[in-house]
Amino acid sequence: MTGSAFSLGEEVELRKVEYKLHGELWKKFTCTDFDLKFENWIKIKYLNENADDFDDGIQDVPNDKGGLYMFYVKCKIISGITEYPLYVGRAQITENQNLRKRVKEYFQKFSKSNERPKLTRMFNYWKNDLHLAYFPLDDNEDVISIENQFINSLLLPMNTEIPDTEVKQAIKAFQ
Repeated sequence: MTGSAFSLGEEVELRKVEYKLHGELWKKFTCTDFDLKFENWIKIKYLNENADDFDDGIQDVPNDKGGLYMFYVKCKIISGITEYPLYVGRAQITENQNLRKRVKEYFQKFSKSNERPKLTRMFNYWKNDLHLAYFPLDDNEDVISIENQFINSLLLPMNTEIPDTEVKQAIKAFQ
């Protein structure tokens, strides 16, 4: 029993993520041009039941638009309140990029590499419960602006780069 309790403790520790719940940062979110309530995002399960390929819903993600996307873990215990956002990103619409292509790149590239350790961790620990929400947008400037505001306001645990220098952790003056 001690061994299994110890193993469970280690497993739980590996899955610990830190959220920074900061009301003053939330107030800085000023996007009013779009109704970004979560209920207006399109939501799909990201991977299939075996978590070795995409869920069929991935084909419904637009390949002719850019937009915002969010990876989140969905726990079925209390549906609607146990959805944990992990990562928010953006896809611009260009000749070589679109929303579907961008969200597919995460599983194809980062799920098995250590190039972006937080994303690899996201797949290692939560791939069976990983969902994708996306919000298509037509204007690349809107995509960039809203994503920056999301990252700076929410400080999600798997987002590494914080675009706003005001939010970044202070650097010691004398090293």
